[in-house]
Amino acid sequence: MSERIVKVAAVQSEPVWFDLAATTGKTIRLIAEAAGQGVRLIAFPELWLPGYPVFLWLGDDAWQAEYRRRYVAQSAELGGPEHQAIAAAAKEHGIEVVLGLSERDEAGRIYIAQWVIDAEGRTAMTRRKLKPPSLEGEFFSRGDPETNLNVIRTAVGTIGALNCAEHKRPLLRHILYGKREEIHVAAWPALGLVPKVVTMSAKVNMGITSAYASEGGMFVIAATQVIGPEILAEFSDTPERAAKISRGGGASHVFDPEGQDAVSPLPHDADGLLIAEIDLTKVRPYFDPDPLEPLPAV
Repeated sequence: MSERIVKVAAVQSEPVWFDLAATTGKTIRLIAEAAGQGVRLIAFPELWLPGYPVFLWLGDDAWQAEYRRRYVAQSAELGGPEHQAIAAAAKEHGIEVVLGLSERDEAGRIYIAQWVIDAEGRTAMTRRKLKPPSLEGEFFSRGDPETNLNVIRTAVGTIGALNCAEHKRPLLRHILYGKREEIHVAAWPALGLVPKVVTMSAKVNMGITSAYASEGGMFVIAATQVIGPEILAEFSDTPERAAKISRGGGASHVFDPEGQDAVSPLPHDADGLLIAEIDLTKVRPYFDPDPLEPLPAV
């Protein structure tokens, strides 16, 4: 038996939409559930806290205004009470957490962020999506490329992360491959938005994520949200909006270094955890194993 077999979990779940406190509570419950099954690393979707802003795709600025105001108010702060509660849960259950969230800074700007919280409850790495595309870019601020393309060494292995369309940018992939990821977290929203746009489909985006694993030679944990019946009903109040949102959209996977599923995925409308055992001895370096700049220690 390999000494580097690790049990990991990709979240495929519905947030408590635009409710930071309630989604934080669900986050802590999922952490406890995963740890209870022996999971040592749990990965959450893009903008899990407080849920992906599906309204960006569904109406004009006037219609979105109240949703936008509420969303900014429900975004988490680094070091805030929600952060502290999730970090305490990670420490209590001895589990590494890669959290996707809307992060609000002191100036009131929001970012598409990812935090890596280790099994001691320490926040080992934070990053922000570099250039939110399309409609996201009108709402979220940009991350700094100098500080948001890092890989961190943890107790379970070296971890890197990107959000959604960042996986479609070859240079970003190349940079992270060169930093010797063993586990990559690919955070995605629910892939049930604008179903007629093929490039937003689960097939296309999980194909890209699978290719990330096979090209980079590492394991990839892809986490996604789920659109449930209540939020679907809220945003299907006109035929135009109903055509742009569909139920489910979950497409969580755990891909091995050959780009294949390490475990069978859940149904697209299932809410839960996708758990897999991965053997990190199967990771194959993208670059020759010459000494590179050391990774930061936790």
